[in-house]
Amino acid sequence: MIILFTVVGFILGTVLGSLVKALADRSLSGKSFWGRSVCTKCQTTLKWYDLLPLFSFLLLKGKCRYCNKKFSINYFWVEVLMGVLIGLLFFISFPNKAVLSDTYKSIIYFFDLIFKTLVITTLFIITLTDLKKTLIPDRIILPSILIGLVALFSITIYKVVYLYYVLSQSVIGKLLLPPKNDYFFRHALITAEPLTGGIIMAVILGLFFFSLIVITRGRGMGGGDFKLGIFMGLVLGFPNSLVALLLAFLSGALVGITLLLAGRKKLGQTIPFGPFLALGSVVVIFWGDKILNWYLSLKI
Repeated sequence: MIILFTVVGFILGTVLGSLVKALADRSLSGKSFWGRSVCTKCQTTLKWYDLLPLFSFLLLKGKCRYCNKKFSINYFWVEVLMGVLIGLLFFISFPNKAVLSDTYKSIIYFFDLIFKTLVITTLFIITLTDLKKTLIPDRIILPSILIGLVALFSITIYKVVYLYYVLSQSVIGKLLLPPKNDYFFRHALITAEPLTGGIIMAVILGLFFFSLIVITRGRGMGGGDFKLGIFMGLVLGFPNSLVALLLAFLSGALVGITLLLAGRKKLGQTIPFGPFLALGSVVVIFWGDKILNWYLSLKI
C-alpha cells in the first residue's frame, strides 16, 4: 500500500509541477493565471493531450506538435522534481490503521497532507521565480499567506468544535463545559497553539527580515524575502520556522562560499535567498521533528 500511495503522490506531483512552471512563468510575465496554455513559439493553443506531465514531453521529444520548435527542458525537470517531492511527502506521511479507522484523525491527517502539498507547491514556484529574475511575486506570496492563515484558522475551529462535541456527548464531559468548568477553554487554547504560534512566528520572522532590509538598505534582503519570511513563520510555526531559517542561512553561506572559491561570484555580489528559504522549509516539512530531536539529544 505504501508503494501505491507513493506512486499516487508522484503522479500528483508531476501534475502540480506542470502547474508550478506555468504559474511561475505567468507571474513573471504579468499574464493572467487563467486561460489555456499556448506554445511560446507559435502561440498555438495546446490541447489536453499536449500537456500530459512527463509523457507529452517524451512522446513529442520536447518539441511543439504544431511548429516543431523545442520546448525548454526545464518543463520536464520541474515536473520530475515536483513528482519526487510530493511522492516523498506521501511516502513519509503514509498513515497507519489507527489514523484511517478514526474519522476525526483521518480528516486531520488528510488536511495536513493537502496543506503541506500546497506549501511545497508555493515554495517551488517562488524558487523558480527568484532564480530566474531574483523576484518573489506578490501575485504568488500574498495569496499564499492568506490561504495559509485561512487554512490554519479553519482546522483550529474544526478541532475546537469537535472537542466541544465530544465533551457534550457524556455526563462527565458536560461537567467540563462552561460555565461549570474552565476545562474546555484551557484545552481550546492548547488546540489553537499551531494557529497562535504560526501568527507569532510570522510577526517575528517578518520583523527579522524587515530589520535586515533596513540594516543592509535593501542590498542583502528584499521585500520578497520579508513576505516569504512571514509565510514561513505562519505555515511552519514554532520552532520549525526557526530551524528552516537556520538551514537557509547555512546552505546559503555554503553555496556563496563555493561560488566565491570557484570564481563564479565576487565579494559584494548577491545571490537569490528565496531558494534557500524554500529549501530549509521543505527539509523541515520532511524531517523537522527528527532534526529537532537530534539537536536536543546533543544537549543532554
